[in-house]
Amino acid sequence: MEIVAGEWWESGSWWQFAITITAALAVGALAAWATMRSNNPKRKINWWVQSNTPLMSEQFAGGNLTVNFLGIPVASPRIVELVIANAGRRDITAGMFHNGEAMKFDFEADVCTILDLTTSPGGSVLPSRNTGAWTVVGNQTSGESWLEIEPSLLRRGQVVTVTVLVDGDEKPVQCVRFPLVDVEQASVAPGARSRALTDALADTVISLGPISIRR
Repeated sequence: MEIVAGEWWESGSWWQFAITITAALAVGALAAWATMRSNNPKRKINWWVQSNTPLMSEQFAGGNLTVNFLGIPVASPRIVELVIANAGRRDITAGMFHNGEAMKFDFEADVCTILDLTTSPGGSVLPSRNTGAWTVVGNQTSGESWLEIEPSLLRRGQVVTVTVLVDGDEKPVQCVRFPLVDVEQASVAPGARSRALTDALADTVISLGPISIRR
């Protein structure tokens, strides 16, 4: 029997065989991935600045409108909300903070005080915090630009929001110490990377042989 070139791969039996092999490989890969995922639970901290808002615009700064703290004028008052979330699949315990060191964030502006500290969901442990906050020395002030979150239990899905009053121009907040062992960190809100990837793929054309998919 004469076989015309191309018939072997155009036949239905060939494609059925190929699909069966592909499906088997996919199932095996998913099973291996699920096993690895269960044996190596991911722990991750996401942190981000939710807001960084000046209390007054530049046109009023230095005028009749002033903000005082501890009786001392704050030249460039800002309210900064820093959010820290356990975005992983497991709880993070206080013992995972290496040598009992705290997470440390630098605002690149003097931290006057912590205005508020909240945590969700309800019943979560509220972590201790520490700052080089303002103190008054005579007619002058002294302070630092950092905030520390002390070792504490951070449950899966727990979100901690710290609201601070700072004195200075808007600058990026930096995590200058992350002592957690076997814990990833990301300076972005959970899901932000996925949304960015979705946007990037919005106009992508995927070609699968004779099939073309436009997104």
